This record gives sequence, structure tokens and C-alpha cells, in this order.
Amino acid sequence: MRVIALNFADADFATPGTYREYLLEKVSPLLTAGEPALVVLPAHSALLLAWSFGDLGDVQALEEAMLQFVQLPSWPATWYELQQKLALELNIWLVPGTVLITDNGRLYHEAPLVDPEGKIRGRQRQLFLSQQEKAWGLARGTSTDVFDTPFGKLGIIVGTDAWYPETGRILALSGAGLICHPGALPEPKHTWLQFAGMWSQVQQNQFFCVESQLCTEIAGWRAGGETLIHAPCEMTAAGSGILARGGEDGRPVTAELDDNRRREVISRYPLLKLLQPEAYSPIYPEKGGRP
Repeated sequence: MRVIALNFADADFATPGTYREYLLEKVSPLLTAGEPALVVLPAHSALLLAWSFGDLGDVQALEEAMLQFVQLPSWPATWYELQQKLALELNIWLVPGTVLITDNGRLYHEAPLVDPEGKIRGRQRQLFLSQQEKAWGLARGTSTDVFDTPFGKLGIIVGTDAWYPETGRILALSGAGLICHPGALPEPKHTWLQFAGMWSQVQQNQFFCVESQLCTEIAGWRAGGETLIHAPCEMTAAGSGILARGGEDGRPVTAELDDNRRREVISRYPLLKLLQPEAYSPIYPEKGGRP
């Protein structure tokens, strides 16, 4: 199964039309007719588009950009519609990054999953918040969900949830074999901080992960990190745990995931079964073992 991650390092779009052209140019050459593909975009993608399109005005800091975005109540729906049309046009499964959305008077940071028909298959809200995110007024999500796809059960880990091991463990115990992580790490880059997130989650839970890290500027704030496709160490070169990686050139990071090999790794060393999954039963929705 083909997975693709973009980080917007070379993005120069300024309108919905040029954004569409950018996605088509990056993704189309990597697709094979009749075969499903998954594309993952980085965190704060909706904020980046609103800023790039000039809809946030003359903001000079990330906090100002976020506050202005929240004052544009039509923008989340506009962003959703744009991503749904692209998923349909490209015939892909798409995790289009993240958006700030208000629901019942509370502000959430969420990432959706869009299918090739342009339908929203589910949404995952960020569960754990940094002190800065709390100061911005964000509220915590309340559940971790898995979604049925041609790639098997898929989960999404949003933003700073990558550094909370409970998120990956609960998704794994719920049957997820593939995790998508839209991230946005501020510069300067900190390789070991990044690896303490999703790389660690993958090795602890034996799933695949497509990690798309934002690598561009929003209102003077710059994000930078490696975009990585992770797998259990036993099925990667030199035991690195990395199938593919990319940085600042903006080229798509892509890999073919072999779920049969992943299951072979699990059969030789069924990590979760050697632990006590019952301990998680109060906080994940379905009891059960590893697929």
C-alpha cells in the first residue's frame, strides 16, 4: 500500500487554485491507477492556507494568526470543502493536516480523514495540550478513534499527542496498524525531541506511521522537522525504524507498506500481548488482543 507525506517546504500557493495545482503536481505522479493511496499533510494546514491566501490580514505572530483565524467562522468549512474536492479529484485517502474548529463554544484542534469519494470518514481531536495551547483557549478532545480503510484500521495522532504514550497504545489496542501524524515542530530543529514522539510510539506498539511535519513559515513563525515514514525496527534497513524520510526540499516522502511483514514481526515478538492490555480497558473502547 502506497503512502505519501508532504511538508510544504517549497509551497508557493496564494490562492485555492494554485494550492490545487501544487497538490496535483506533487501527488499525481506517485499514484497508480486502481491502487489505493494515502496522503498525509502537516499540522496547521488550514491556518497556513488562510495566511497564504491573505485572509488573516497583516498578522505578525502565530498567536495573532490563530486569533484572527478563529474570527473567520466560515474558514473551517471552506478548508474542508477544498480538501474533499482534492481527495475526490485525486481518488485518494487524505489526512489533510489540521484545522482549528469551534464546537459548542469550545475551540478544538482536529484532523479529519477523507475518503476517495470526498466523504469525511472521521475526525480526531487533539487530546493533550501544551501550556501555550491552553493559553490560546484550546479544549481537549475526549476520545481516540480508529477508522476502517483499505489499509486496515487507521488512527490519527494530532500535534503534541505524539509525546503521550497513552495515545499510541490505546490506538494499537483498538486494532490500528497504521497511524497518521500531522505535526508542526518549531525551529530550531531538535532531532531527538522528534524521535521521542512518533518513532518511539511505533517501536512500542508495532504499527506503521506516516509523520508529516510542517516545514514552512506562518506569520513569522517557522516550523521545521523531518517528515518520516516509520515501521518497526525489525523491518527497516540497519534497524533504524525509518522506511523513508525528507526534509527541506519539499519533495514528497513516500513508501510502500507491507502489512504482512509487519504482522510477521508481531508474530515473532507479540509485544502488546506480553504486557497487560487489561490495564487499558477503562480508557480504550474495545477489549481485545492484537490483530
